Amino acid sequence: MPDQLALAFADRNAGQQDNLAAASAVHKRYRETVETVLAELVRQGRPFTADDVRKAIPDEVAAEAHSPNVLPSVLGIWAARRVIVSCGEYRSRRRSRRASRNRVWIARSAASAA
Repeated sequence: MPDQLALAFADRNAGQQDNLAAASAVHKRYRETVETVLAELVRQGRPFTADDVRKAIPDEVAAEAHSPNVLPSVLGIWAARRVIVSCGEYRSRRRSRRASRNRVWIARSAASAA
């Protein structure tokens, strides 16, 4: 009997990869901008949230996002690669998230130093 959790993770990772591939069209800058912002937050070594990333993206670039799942997909990929690790949770204030629980992230190197 296959491990259901492993199958679920495989499906999630495949979906993240597909979503990011669609966000990588030559004329789209959103994914690249998300990754640039994330790299800077990782370099700073302080905890951050998806909302922090979202705030740092210029409105004209944010309008290019083909899906609201690009940012969570990038975060998921970076977490899977262990570049970032979860260091807490918070309730989103964004109406579209309906007070859902979201993670607080930190660079893995900063987390291991703490």
